[in-house]
Amino acid sequence: MNLFKEILPRVRKILSSATLSDAHALLSLMLKEDVISKEYYQTLLHEKDREDLARKISLTFVEKWDLCLNTLVPLCYLKLCNNKHQSTTDGDSSLNRVLAGNKRQTMDSSILTENSFLDLLHSDIDPVHLYTLLDAKSIENAESEVLTDPETDTINHDQFNNLDIFYTMENSESGEELYICSNTREAYARIAGLAEYVLKDPQERQMEDTFAGNLIFDEMATESTEGFTDVKMQKCHKRTFLGTAENHSDTSEPKCRKTVDSPAVSTVNSSFLSVTLSGSPVNSSSFSLLHIPFSVTTISPTGRSFIAPGSIPNCLPVSAKGIQVIPGFPALPQQIISLPVRNGASDIIVCPGSSFPTETSQLASPILPVNLSGVEISKGSQIPFVPSKQTQKRPKPVEAFCMSLKDYFCDVCKFMPMEREVTLDQLYIEGALLQGQHETKGGKNIIKGIEKEPVIYDLEEKEKTALERNQIFQVPGGKELETKIIVLLGKAGMGKSILVQKICQDWSNGKFSQFEFVFLYECRRLSLPEKRYSLKDLLLEVFVRPQEGKEEVFKYILQNPSKVLLIFDGFEELQDHDGFTHFPDCQSYKELYSMRELFAGLFQKKILSGCTLLLTARPKDKLNQYLSKVDKIIEMVGFSPQQVELYISRYFEGLPYCNDAIKLIKDCQYLFSHCYSPVMCRFICFLCEMVFETGHKDLPSTLSTLLLKFFQEKLTPAQTDGTTIKNQQNIDKLAQVAWSLGEHHQNALKSDLFPSKEIKEFALKHGFVLPFTFPKQSGNKEEEFGSVFSNFIIQNFLGTLHLVLAEEIKDKSLTKYFSFPSRKKKSHNWLDLMPQFLAGILFLQDDPYLCSLSNKDVKKIITKKQKTLLKYIKRVQINNLCPERLLELFHCVYETQDRYLLQNIALRLERELSFLGTPLTPPDVYVLRSILKRSKKEFALDLRNSAIDLQGMKDLVGLKNVTSFRASLTDTIRLWESLEQTQEYELLKISIQKFAIDPFKAKTMRDISDLSGFVHMQEKMIHCMQETSGCQIHEIPAIKNLKKLEFALGPACGPRGFLRLVEILVSLPSLQQLDLDALSENGIGDEGVKSLSQVFSQLTSLEVLNLSQNKITDLGAENLATALPSLSSLKTLSLYNNSICDAGAENIAKVLPAMASLRVLDVQYNKITDAGAQRLSGSLRKCPHMKSLAMWNPTIPYGVLEHLQQLDSRIIL
Repeated sequence: MNLFKEILPRVRKILSSATLSDAHALLSLMLKEDVISKEYYQTLLHEKDREDLARKISLTFVEKWDLCLNTLVPLCYLKLCNNKHQSTTDGDSSLNRVLAGNKRQTMDSSILTENSFLDLLHSDIDPVHLYTLLDAKSIENAESEVLTDPETDTINHDQFNNLDIFYTMENSESGEELYICSNTREAYARIAGLAEYVLKDPQERQMEDTFAGNLIFDEMATESTEGFTDVKMQKCHKRTFLGTAENHSDTSEPKCRKTVDSPAVSTVNSSFLSVTLSGSPVNSSSFSLLHIPFSVTTISPTGRSFIAPGSIPNCLPVSAKGIQVIPGFPALPQQIISLPVRNGASDIIVCPGSSFPTETSQLASPILPVNLSGVEISKGSQIPFVPSKQTQKRPKPVEAFCMSLKDYFCDVCKFMPMEREVTLDQLYIEGALLQGQHETKGGKNIIKGIEKEPVIYDLEEKEKTALERNQIFQVPGGKELETKIIVLLGKAGMGKSILVQKICQDWSNGKFSQFEFVFLYECRRLSLPEKRYSLKDLLLEVFVRPQEGKEEVFKYILQNPSKVLLIFDGFEELQDHDGFTHFPDCQSYKELYSMRELFAGLFQKKILSGCTLLLTARPKDKLNQYLSKVDKIIEMVGFSPQQVELYISRYFEGLPYCNDAIKLIKDCQYLFSHCYSPVMCRFICFLCEMVFETGHKDLPSTLSTLLLKFFQEKLTPAQTDGTTIKNQQNIDKLAQVAWSLGEHHQNALKSDLFPSKEIKEFALKHGFVLPFTFPKQSGNKEEEFGSVFSNFIIQNFLGTLHLVLAEEIKDKSLTKYFSFPSRKKKSHNWLDLMPQFLAGILFLQDDPYLCSLSNKDVKKIITKKQKTLLKYIKRVQINNLCPERLLELFHCVYETQDRYLLQNIALRLERELSFLGTPLTPPDVYVLRSILKRSKKEFALDLRNSAIDLQGMKDLVGLKNVTSFRASLTDTIRLWESLEQTQEYELLKISIQKFAIDPFKAKTMRDISDLSGFVHMQEKMIHCMQETSGCQIHEIPAIKNLKKLEFALGPACGPRGFLRLVEILVSLPSLQQLDLDALSENGIGDEGVKSLSQVFSQLTSLEVLNLSQNKITDLGAENLATALPSLSSLKTLSLYNNSICDAGAENIAKVLPAMASLRVLDVQYNKITDAGAQRLSGSLRKCPHMKSLAMWNPTIPYGVLEHLQQLDSRIIL
């Protein structure tokens, strides 16, 4: 407990000044080092209270003190070295008790002053003793684990690899103390830490390290140890601090301690670090030398240790201008990095430890390859000496190939895919990215365990799960050497490809530096089933090709898979990829495979293991069945209303009609609602631009008329009498191609598969399709070309034109393309807009431009098919449709703009409309509101778990004929707060009166927290209403009218959650039914019953109390019986399946006559015997008001029960 009291204030202080990302980084490091589990990591990650988080982290440090010391070095976080440590002399201190048996010399706490680091550097204190304060492990234990006898190597391999061993002290035969360090990088890290402090400015020395800095240092220090698995032990000399340069050669210089050889370890004989120090006050110009002798295990580039010969040099004085690391090498390393340090100082000379050539002439004395690579030193800045993994110099062909990749992305990612030249930076706006979760839904599809549905977030959860672009590749808990699979999900048009383009551009500009290679593959280019590739072909032939050294580049990639990012854009466009997770292993790098086989090897982590895969796909498509295999799911949900406005303003920026265009789009509310989709937003802006360029100043009101307008603006200016017929023929054939591809879940084809060359040129000329190239086969000189529809909107519209204008598609067969009655999920979503376009076009029979698109009698064809559609919609049983199909019907009917049809649908709707668990997008809200307005009925809407935004809630709640609505509690509170801020007090009043929560079911701790917050904010809302509108209300109607409350948290959270629920119950005056029974058993126990009994007197309206399956014993029954008479309205009491015995039954029997309102009592499946049964039966005879007593128990003889039933028929067996 004393140790906890020492740690907690430091952790509390650190967290108080730490950013959210800093705290998350610390938790990620703790997870990586197995200090906490994944489950506890998630718990801490969502901990809102900083005080609770500090306590939980501190307790973790105390419970796993040894592990924390050697992996996270928590005392470094707690800054024990930089603060006064008064507890070192406290006999009760747990830290002192740990160090009490230490054989080393203890250090007086008076030495640790405010500027302790600086003073220690100039003192004669042995620095190893300083680290004693950081080592909570008993030295006796350490000595038992490490042996220095070179003749007996009995140390277990696991012990050497265990970082719990920091230092061990032993005495040599001559009595001198020897210190052995088990970790080479630890020695370097400590040396670097001292050098870092020494080179700080005087003002910087007085500043404490920031939390983030410590975190990065320790995290990288932890990573740096991974490459040294072959090193078992490491020697580390005691470091000696000298006074000044002048007395350096004085005979009073402390002698260096000797070192001994550890068995089976190659070392470099005693080497010294010389550091120039300021030995005087801040403004003094005198200097001193710090000599730190140490011994190092040398690692060759191949990872094996070797002995670097040399003798122990004397502690030579060096110039006061720099730091030199002087080894006993007979030859010098090849790479020497000279880093300038401030004005008036010379260089720090650092040699990366990745190579060991034989000679150099840059220095007069050899330099030890200490691994301090990656250090950046600039004037006037702190020197962050961070130990990192040894950097490997890349061969020249690899360097050239990396540069060519970046040059390629700089070029191709510079501009947006638009007709006019707009840079990506100018127009790119990142839509919301959410950390996705998927769960298996119940019902008929539960057998298909592999198919999962995305979890739908409310507004608060969206904020918690929101990601930045730079967090996409962060996989908490991911194993470093395993392939990481990240899936980016989004509906068609959500901007997945643009995001991928932005990622590649970022990488080419120096971001995402963890990757040295990024390969981007558009899956449509890999969709030809006859093509076969090797891994080498995929990496170095399909994408950018190296100019030279292909074999060397490929070898480097195989050796460094963790530095490779593979992006597959449009996964659904890969052909024949079903079941690839069960495909036979594909492990050879040389053999040729189909794309399916090759991708199977990557997905199964068999080839290029350790790389990162980023896949983009549409939700509920073919990738859905593999989501349980991926490491991270990210969902794109489009633009917010604010982002839409920003995008539109950027699109028209600099154009003379900019403001007019923005106003025009916003005034067309239906089109504006579709702008939440980035691709649709760009398409609408493009058409608006065309409208203004041609002198018009209005936009169509539906998507169908919008697309007709688009084709009209595209084709009419260049159309002549001679080309009209050709255009009609070309559109007819192109529409057939679009439909055929959509039916097969495709949007691209080989160029030679067009019906004719003329049709292909027509489509390319007007921008309906875009060209691309298929990758060349090895040895094949001919390049194959393909074409892809420029966006999904155009393909959907052309496919619909084919259904409408093709005479071979009969009117009766047209209805099968509407899936209103079907509750089955669609097998694909390639033509999602097709039903809307179909309904819209069939009601445009009088549109002259539509009729001009074909040389047939368009009006006659459309009129006949329109009648069929009308009959079909009238026959649809609207009230049997699931919410998803009902919304689809609303969209189709709205596209028709037929008043009769809109009115017919509105009148046939039921009063209660539930969209529970169905995502409501802005267009969904718009058409729903449009139809509800046409009805004279009053509606009750359930908007829970629908991901509706605040504006959508305002639009629906504000309808006069919407008399009540349900939404998540947090979303509703946000709505009210938003209305209060915008001073929309009338709508605030209406929404408070309409909101309902009855019945309320609590299934998670968050439900309890939300209900608690909702109850507690009641006073604030009432005060606001009274001040603004003069409305005299004393309770929020939703709370006042809550009559049924179900509690189903289960045994894990049930007892804790119920105690919080009891605090809320007194605020629910109309509560009639409290159901604490759950299939998973809440287990509130006797403690829960005791807490509940204390508030019985305030539950005056409670009629039904269900306490079944809650592990209640006689003690709980006694507390319950004492308080039951205060429930004046109680009619039904269930104690089914508890652990109540005869004593509990007797207590209940005593109070039955006093419960005049009780009608039904259930005590079945307890532990009551015949004695308890007779007590209850006898009491029942005194209660003529009771209707039934169910008391079958396996411990009551059946004959006794029969006899009691004969005496009183109200007893139920």
